Amino acid sequence: MSSTSPNLQKAIDLASKAAQEDKAGNYEEALQLYQHAVQYFLHVVKYEAQGDKAKQSIRAKCTEYLDRAEKLKEYLKKKKK
Repeated sequence: MSSTSPNLQKAIDLASKAAQEDKAGNYEEALQLYQHAVQYFLHVVKYEAQGDKAKQSIRAKCTEYLDRAEKLKEYLKKKKK
């Protein structure tokens, strides 16, 4: 049986969908999904019991997703000009 919390699972699903949209070139959709995923991941780290290793791993992923979201934001800004 999986011990993944519903919030963690939701975060993983959002991040995975974000990556799919990103690959497909749907950058605005990907950006929103990355941001939502990070919100869920941070909630899990803050409010749900996780070991230090798990927290570290989630924080690293959040950094990755936020970096990508920033790149997408810049790209979309340039595209709209």
